[in-house]
Amino acid sequence: MNALPPRVWLAINLLLASCSRPLKEEQYQDYLKDNTNGLTQTQDAGAATVTCSYRSLDLLVAQELAGSRATPKAVDSLRHNYAGKSYLSLSLTQDGTEIENQFVTDNNTFTRALTYLSSGIAQDVYLSTLTPQADSVSALMALYPRQYGVTGRSTVLLVFDTHRLDLTRGFTLTYHDTHFQLGTMRFLFKAADLNRLPALQF
Repeated sequence: MNALPPRVWLAINLLLASCSRPLKEEQYQDYLKDNTNGLTQTQDAGAATVTCSYRSLDLLVAQELAGSRATPKAVDSLRHNYAGKSYLSLSLTQDGTEIENQFVTDNNTFTRALTYLSSGIAQDVYLSTLTPQADSVSALMALYPRQYGVTGRSTVLLVFDTHRLDLTRGFTLTYHDTHFQLGTMRFLFKAADLNRLPALQF
């Protein structure tokens, strides 16, 4: 077997070095959003599209520190506050706009849709381990800050209490919709993809 030319080895080493470097927040967000990395997944249900994205603990820490000095003490303190939980987002869109906008002409129905997104949806989402026991927990809470058409999608942050679960093999998120007639969707997050996530630079 022929040895690789020195220039090829140099290119490989530079690539590996760049992959191991912590990413700036914008690069980190781009990595998470890139569906080829396995941490953002999209499924269609009729005219609706649902996107599920992994939200790392460090990303939430960075967002809370936005505009503040990220001292090691501040970062460690916030990491402690977020520890023991897992965070994922669900983005729902229909016909290019927030999914609740299909009810905008009926105030009561529209209000019920908003209530579902801001609280009720938590009862319809489960996180399950890939261990033989397949332990699962429903979402602890759902946070829905309305975007008023800015993003064209309804994005809900889901919080799961996973401090007793073994997530080392990855996990699945199951969304059994009871409001928008989307049916049941499952999103698989593999351990290899989670472990490849680069560090975030503070």
